[in-house]
Amino acid sequence: MTPPRQKMIRAMELRNLSHHTQRSYLTAVTGLSRHYQKSPDKLTQEMVEDYLVYLKNDKDNALSSCRAVFTGLKFFYNNVA
Repeated sequence: MTPPRQKMIRAMELRNLSHHTQRSYLTAVTGLSRHYQKSPDKLTQEMVEDYLVYLKNDKDNALSSCRAVFTGLKFFYNNVA
C-alpha cells in the first residue's frame, strides 16, 4: 500500500467516514492516479481539473458520479496531499 493511500485511509478513519464513503473516495483517487499513471500527490491542479472535465464530457458518466469523484479528490487534496 502506498504512503498516500495509507494517509488517506487514516484521515478517513479519524473523521469516522462510513465504509461506503471511504471506498468511494479511494476509487476516485485511484481513477485519477490510473488516468495519469502517476501518484496523485505528484499531479498539478491543472491535471486534476483536466481529469474532471474529461469525466464530465464522457457521456457514460452521470453527473452524480462526477460529483462523487470531485468530492473524493477534494477530500484527498484538502486532508492528505
